[in-house]
Amino acid sequence: MYDHQTRSLWSHITGEAIQGPLTGKQLKPLASMPQIAWKTWQLNYPETEVLSVPTRGGMRESINQDAYADYHASQRAGVSGMKYTDNRLPNKSLVIGVQAPAKGGNTQFRAYPLILFTKTAIINDTLDGVPLLIFHDKRSFATAVFTRNVAGKVRTFSQKDRHFAEDDTGTRWNLITGEAGSGKDGGARLERLPAINIYWFAWARYHPETSIYR
Repeated sequence: MYDHQTRSLWSHITGEAIQGPLTGKQLKPLASMPQIAWKTWQLNYPETEVLSVPTRGGMRESINQDAYADYHASQRAGVSGMKYTDNRLPNKSLVIGVQAPAKGGNTQFRAYPLILFTKTAIINDTLDGVPLLIFHDKRSFATAVFTRNVAGKVRTFSQKDRHFAEDDTGTRWNLITGEAGSGKDGGARLERLPAINIYWFAWARYHPETSIYR
């Protein structure tokens, strides 16, 4: 992607300018929900405004069309013709790429293969001392990553309903908003961390030091 003011080129994965006057500058990543059904989003955020999507040639494109369907179905990796050699996972394995603050002010990276979420939507993990809650709903592709610290204490979570979890104190949490809806922590909110659903070859290319959750 490029910015209109300087036409610097930016990596959409790392948020760093890689060419142009702003080379080396870094965009601040924001934690978000990569994909979710509109009715579920609207239920949780009824005051949401909707971005109007420009039409092409006066005709609205179908929201069901995927311009990259052939690419997703193939074994091609990237567009540059480069060979990717991190064989810890197959190139086109889908993973959740997570970055979490680590000791000493550094950032730690870990990949969570989506195949792990076939029977469960929740993984409790710890990355360099940071307790993590990884959520992925295979039906909607909704993904969220939170810290498991609540009021200074680490909680362990289990799935209750599709978009809800319960911790070891009996508190029920909404995994879309990260908010506690019942129990003594009602109204509290989990801290959300940046995460991305991405092919393994791309995540490993940009973050070769990444670990993999097994």
